[in-house]
Amino acid sequence: MITMYPELDLDLGFHPVSCEQPEAFTQDQIDQYNEVWYISPIRLFEGEELDELQAFFERSRKRLTSIGSFKSFHHEIPELYDIVANPRTTACLKDLLGPNVVCHVSQYIRKEPDPDSSRKTIYHQDATFNPMDARCALVWLAVDRAFVDNGCMWFVPGSHRQGVLECDEGHHIADAASIENQVPMELEPGQAVFFSDLLIHSSPPNRTADKVRGGLTATYASAELVPTLGQKKWAAMCCGEDEDNNWDVHEPPR
Repeated sequence: MITMYPELDLDLGFHPVSCEQPEAFTQDQIDQYNEVWYISPIRLFEGEELDELQAFFERSRKRLTSIGSFKSFHHEIPELYDIVANPRTTACLKDLLGPNVVCHVSQYIRKEPDPDSSRKTIYHQDATFNPMDARCALVWLAVDRAFVDNGCMWFVPGSHRQGVLECDEGHHIADAASIENQVPMELEPGQAVFFSDLLIHSSPPNRTADKVRGGLTATYASAELVPTLGQKKWAAMCCGEDEDNNWDVHEPPR
């Protein structure tokens, strides 16, 4: 099994980003993205904006984390939409995806302290979960400080060049024992990492006694990329237009 959708004829190979005149990133950062498939750390929120962001997730965490099945909320909650469509974020995304950017998945993940955790670390590529060609970019935004002990993400630089790898029934990398050369993505609150849906990554348990690790992950695509199944249901336009109506985007919530 390669993806959740083996019946679809998807392009799951590596295609480098081409951006001759980046506006938010430098050309060196674009080259880095193509080489290792991530850019980090990028400061997106600070000062009062960061205080407001953290306060929003604290008062909204029950709604965002207590649902029985996976659901995104950025198309329903104005504050969350404003976070995923923040101009500093979309300026960076336009360098990676082009002028028309859709957010089609988001999730607030609050990792509570669990010093005795025996949970196994698993590895995956987000492209295996999406019913579309592997052309998406993800932004993982640190709401709390993310460091090794409290379960920051770990990346495998350059793993995107292999395309999508064989996965098991849980849609995780089947041959995880062979994964090497991982690097931790430690971030301060308000910092983010931009990475590809082809990058292999993991998220170990939070083994601290008292340090929560909260983060928002959001998946973006060019409006020109055609989805095939239910990803349309959470799609929201973050910048530009969906001229071909590929996504049937929601109006920004207000």
